[in-house]
Amino acid sequence: MSESTRSTAHIRPLIGMTVGTTAGSQGRPSRVAGNRAYVNALQAAGAHVVLLPPGQLDALPALLDVLDGVLLPGGADIAPARYGEAPRPELQRVDEDLDAMEFALVQAAAEREVPVLGICRGLQVVNVALGGSLVQDIVADGLSGENHARHDERRDLLSHTIAVMPGTRLAAMAGACDMPVNSLHHQAVREVAPGLTVSARSADGLVEGLESADGRVVTIQCHPEELLVHEWARALFADLVRRAAERITTVR
Repeated sequence: MSESTRSTAHIRPLIGMTVGTTAGSQGRPSRVAGNRAYVNALQAAGAHVVLLPPGQLDALPALLDVLDGVLLPGGADIAPARYGEAPRPELQRVDEDLDAMEFALVQAAAEREVPVLGICRGLQVVNVALGGSLVQDIVADGLSGENHARHDERRDLLSHTIAVMPGTRLAAMAGACDMPVNSLHHQAVREVAPGLTVSARSADGLVEGLESADGRVVTIQCHPEELLVHEWARALFADLVRRAAERITTVR
């Protein structure tokens, strides 16, 4: 066990996880909600979790004074205006209040060197917030003829394989060159943001992972929170918690 591991093993860092808004039905009010699977995965990896709803832009500096890491989970489509496009018929539900919160959070976290893990929508938010772009629909935009949005099937279904790039942080965690994953997205990266490197691609060429050279930002397009029976999925959450714990010992 390394000195760093010994010094951070007992620390439970504070991870902020964003949550979106769900529309009410039959006269019921709208709600802020998130998938409990992310919280379970973070807690199992050794973190305390704070849920971050939209509408707190003024509070971000204070929040980042106490947060040790950030998780951006899956969720709604990103408003196309964020990457310079008009909405098209293939666009699904958007949450512009969440967009505003997460984009500001990504940019502030980058400035403060706070560790970030982005999952599915989280990968896309990180990419656009740092200067990249998306396609609004994989099939309609001609990126692939394969359906990557397997919403009608089990969330833990391993539906295709991704190739993990050697030498990346993801490769160090996955311990494999090829990895079967689930797939629940209909949008994808078009242009990669400056400062980010592709860490994984699907067989049809779609970006399935992005990370920063300094290792502070790690993202993946699939949903590891639903695949915790696999060591690589658990390793993604453990890596965020470890990076956050290390930041406590060096910054605080």
